[in-house]
Amino acid sequence: MSTINISLPSDQVNLVDNFVTKFGFANRSEFVRSIIRLLIKKPELVEVASTYPFIMPKTKSIKTILTAFKKNKKYSQVFLKDLEDGLKTSDYCKL
Repeated sequence: MSTINISLPSDQVNLVDNFVTKFGFANRSEFVRSIIRLLIKKPELVEVASTYPFIMPKTKSIKTILTAFKKNKKYSQVFLKDLEDGLKTSDYCKL
């Protein structure tokens, strides 16, 4: 069996620990393996998880959205370019 490491904020670690205790999992790893087995049976949950908690921006202006992301200074140029390309093909946004 392979080992992977993940980083979680303390509130999520506490939640996992509570689920482990509440539902009788042997440990955190068994809990995570259980979640993965669930995703294998219901892959549509991955799509839900990938967009949660995404909130549609109030503006539909691509320029305004990109400016806000750039101002944040947390995103790489590659990400910003991909975001711009995606927004340009979106039915939601307008130039």
